[in-house]
Amino acid sequence: MLVAADCIKAGAKNEEVTKAVERVAIAYGVNPLATVRMHQMKRFVIDGVKEVALKEPTADDLEQGEEKVPECTFEQAEVYAVDVAMSTGDGKVKPGDLRTTVFKRNVEANYRLKMKASRYVLSEVDKKFPTLPFTLRHFEDERQAKMGITECVSHGLLTPYPSLHEKSGSTVAHFKCTVLLLPSGTTKVTGLELPAYFKSDKTPDEETAKVLDAIAEKAAKKAKKKAAKKKKKKASS
Repeated sequence: MLVAADCIKAGAKNEEVTKAVERVAIAYGVNPLATVRMHQMKRFVIDGVKEVALKEPTADDLEQGEEKVPECTFEQAEVYAVDVAMSTGDGKVKPGDLRTTVFKRNVEANYRLKMKASRYVLSEVDKKFPTLPFTLRHFEDERQAKMGITECVSHGLLTPYPSLHEKSGSTVAHFKCTVLLLPSGTTKVTGLELPAYFKSDKTPDEETAKVLDAIAEKAAKKAKKKAAKKKKKKASS
């Protein structure tokens, strides 16, 4: 995640981020999840036009229906969701048996719904969740929502977010953060810090090691500056 976030900067291309993520995956002996995408974000929009793939699709992937992400260039004042998921398996996930409970309105789709329960669902969504994801628990009448959700999904009015599963025995690590592309550089504004006790016996390649060292140095300078500022403030009070 840190390497991907560092690569998203004004003037860079999305394919550069993909290559960096693939390089890290190879070095640590894991595979990126092919279905995961990083997206540009705007107000009320979590999946903007500009995307970043975690891995380039192979010829077999393209034959099976996977689409290649169009090339794009990052620009200043943009916001991106850095979304990185790695697996010890083959990186190919499939919907599991768990019932889907998270959905998002497809604002470009329209259809005259037949069922009363379906019209109830769409009406509630348009009033309360017009652009962002929601769960069935958000409805006052959850029973009616469960009845009406199927027709809304089947006609493309709602986009489902199914629970995806890797093959048995695989371990998946998933980390996210949000970055702003400012004149001063790329700044992370949300996202948990990576646990310090996560260690690996793998060694990153030279290029990745340089990026990680630069990130660590930048973080150390920031922490030192913050500590000095706090000390100065305490002394003056």
